[in-house]
Amino acid sequence: LQPDGKIVAVGYSTTNNQTDVAVVRYTSSGALDASFGSGGKLVTTIGSGDEEAAAAILQPDSKLVVAGNTDNGTNTDTTLVRYDTSGALDTTFDADGKVVTQAGERFDQFNAVAVQPDGKIVAVGYAHNHINNDFATARFNVDGTLDTTFGNGGKVITTFGSSDEEAEAVALQGDGKIVAAGYASVGGGSVFAIA
Repeated sequence: LQPDGKIVAVGYSTTNNQTDVAVVRYTSSGALDASFGSGGKLVTTIGSGDEEAAAAILQPDSKLVVAGNTDNGTNTDTTLVRYDTSGALDTTFDADGKVVTQAGERFDQFNAVAVQPDGKIVAVGYAHNHINNDFATARFNVDGTLDTTFGNGGKVITTFGSSDEEAEAVALQGDGKIVAAGYASVGGGSVFAIA
């Protein structure tokens, strides 16, 4: 929900058996916002495989950051896409508005995204370690490059020692600490997991 009451929804759109990132913006009354994208809708192709958006956040400058994944033909990588207020790709963000990052060894995805007061972008989700999924957290600079002062080259992989783990939400504390929340699989079931 934007401060002006407009509503943004993200996901994917399928055309010719390929999925691409989809973003839709509505006015506060629920009508498509004609000032955004093409009649309120836009579809963005990141690579040659399937991709989808799982989360979005509006920056203080009204640019929209969308997080998800993209298939590189062998596995999936995490992705961020940034749009300006009209829905055009923001070319100040990694030169083409799109950032693809390998978080783990195979199948990776961002499920939630936040923007710090300094403009840095924090995204969480999961990284596949060739056997199971672990929490994945990454921090990006304003221009879309990984913040190498954070974790290992801008990325942190956290395991709880269970068979499968996934971060689904992220929050920023007032002291600058990052909280990632999701689940861990234990004993045939799932339990809350917070890092």
